Parts: sequence; C-alpha cells; structure tokens
Amino acid sequence: MANPGFQEAQAAYGFAEAGAFVGDVRRFGPGGPAYEVVDILSSGDVMIEVIESGERLDYALAEYLADPRADTIP
Repeated sequence: MANPGFQEAQAAYGFAEAGAFVGDVRRFGPGGPAYEVVDILSSGDVMIEVIESGERLDYALAEYLADPRADTIP
C-alpha cells in the first residue's frame, strides 16, 4: 500500500494529548462568552460548558483551538 491515508500519528494532537485541554477557558471569538473544556469526546470534539449559562455542548476541537484564551471571566 503506497499511501495508507491519514493516520492518528500524523494528527497535530493525538487523542491522549488532547486531555491536557480539560480545564482550559477560552472565548467564542474576541468578544464572545467564555467557556471551559470539561471533557474530550473524541480526537475531533470536546465537551464545553459556557460559563455564563451553564450550557454544555459538543464543540469541534479545531474551533476550540482557533478561539482566544479568556483573560477574564465572564
């Protein structure tokens, strides 16, 4: 097989390394509400909790990585 396709070893973040994101607080864009990563769902998704509302939702890891860290809360 000349091209085995995408392998997890080629991923920017391995699934085990993603666990380091739990507890990180970021914002939806520069002025959006703050949220905290509460769980890792898969190599491509995290569970977040919006701090102001308490709402929990699945969020794409790529989107999380693009969001700025929250300097203040809320």
